[in-house]
Amino acid sequence: MTAKNVELNRIRHVLEEQGRTQTWLAKRLDLAFGTVNGWCNNRKQPYLTDLVRAAELLEVAPADLIVDGTKKEKGLSETQTFLNLT
Repeated sequence: MTAKNVELNRIRHVLEEQGRTQTWLAKRLDLAFGTVNGWCNNRKQPYLTDLVRAAELLEVAPADLIVDGTKKEKGLSETQTFLNLT
């Protein structure tokens, strides 16, 4: 089995909700755009320290940037769960 379309973080969604860009976040974190883009597309995951810094900039709790895999039974889609194995 391989994981496909696994979404572990919600960074892209929070940026969109706030009308902010990946470039904005990368500049404020002093990171390369490609790093933040990797997070937003769930190709990479941020270090915990970077996740906390991003949460502070976005004025949300760090937990708000992480997908809760236990919510599948609450009607969330497959891509919103922690594991999506095919």
